[in-house]
Amino acid sequence: MMTKICLVNDDGPKITGFMKLVEALSKEYELAIVVPDGQRSATSKSLSLNNPLRITKIQHANIEEFYNHSGTPADSALIADAMIDDIDIFVSGINPGANLGYQSIMTSGTLGAALEAAFLGYPALAVSEVVGSKEWFSGIENNRDYSKICEHVIQIINTIIAKGIPTGIDALNLNFPKVLKKDSFIVITRPTRIRMKNDIENRVDPNGNEYYWIRGEESEPTHGSDAFEVLVNGNISLSPMIIESVRDDNLEELKRFMEI
Repeated sequence: MMTKICLVNDDGPKITGFMKLVEALSKEYELAIVVPDGQRSATSKSLSLNNPLRITKIQHANIEEFYNHSGTPADSALIADAMIDDIDIFVSGINPGANLGYQSIMTSGTLGAALEAAFLGYPALAVSEVVGSKEWFSGIENNRDYSKICEHVIQIINTIIAKGIPTGIDALNLNFPKVLKKDSFIVITRPTRIRMKNDIENRVDPNGNEYYWIRGEESEPTHGSDAFEVLVNGNISLSPMIIESVRDDNLEELKRFMEI
């Protein structure tokens, strides 16, 4: 029986990298697609608990189960689990914009969808790439060659299918540099803590009214981190995502804290 992959994202159905991955995967796997009907970046693992979900089936020549919806990226995993049978693995992305470091990981809709799938018991892989800031939320078409990126993604998918997700790991976070060189290779990395320095910029609209814009500037990547490997060394980072991250020593430290 052919492996069935459910593809999700936080950008909607028309993002270049996402559709290139769909095209590549459709040659080897059975696919189902469940995505928001538009841009839903930076929504983390939020769910539409107090809003109705509108779900539309999209006609596609090669994919029978292709849906978009009015909810969040994490809703995609719930919708797929409810509506689609025999899913073997979830793949979230390719996302235009790297998800490097816990700061980005905990904000990302791409990771939110993958982690929601992991909560449901599925193996899950999130895939992102470094792009220019104009591509982060705009869906601008690009002419990037995705063939090598897709080859690496397929390699990891095949490893997950053959071996399963490693014990104690809930999902995998894969990030590609902006330029994938011939000698770029996959490095197992620890996510950095903070990648961006965020602040709030005060601006004035044409009518003289103040408004505010959250803006971020890149921080210097920590040596050996996912951000360092991708942004400095130009390699591909693969990091484990672990939901149950509280250790026994954390509990003991809190007990000692509360004795004060």
